[in-house]
Amino acid sequence: VEQLRNGHYLRKEFDDSLSSQAFDHYLEALDNQRMYFLQSDIDALEKYRYTLDDAIRREDVDPAYAIFNIFQQRMGERLNFLIGEIDNHLLTYDFTRDETIELDRKDAAWPRDQRDQDDLWRKRLKSAALAMRLNDKPMTEIRELLSKRYRNRLKQMDQTKSEDVFQTYVNAFASAFDPHTQYFSPRTSQNFNINMSLSL
Repeated sequence: VEQLRNGHYLRKEFDDSLSSQAFDHYLEALDNQRMYFLQSDIDALEKYRYTLDDAIRREDVDPAYAIFNIFQQRMGERLNFLIGEIDNHLLTYDFTRDETIELDRKDAAWPRDQRDQDDLWRKRLKSAALAMRLNDKPMTEIRELLSKRYRNRLKQMDQTKSEDVFQTYVNAFASAFDPHTQYFSPRTSQNFNINMSLSL
């Protein structure tokens, strides 16, 4: 916070306006296609919109983890939903049915409820299966590939570390200053230096 307040050339104040921008950037960083959070989640999280600046000045990052925990819960629900769909319904999908899906959802409304969300994710799964089907893959192979993909994502989700959440949160504030200001966690910083120097 002190580096951003005193060292950044833009000299922005940590106020309600910055808090609101950081709130939006954080939600976007977590769920930029508006597929995981429900509208009711967003409504409940609005209490943080104008208080993040006060919390971070007090070195209180509890709001970051409170928001992330809801996101993590919703992500787990979605991945388990997909795995259930693949196991129980994928082979019966009707590709002749007239359906559409909005692929770019960054400006879409948040899903109203779980039913709305289930329909969205079913269509995403159907779209992924159709793309593979158009590449002449048999449905049994598609089922196996998609099941493996989403089970792997479920495992990756459980490997998220506290410092990853903190990095995303602090970057929500940094991006409110400008899109090129970033905070690297120690692990990310080390990987960045290795990549830049091309040596371990």
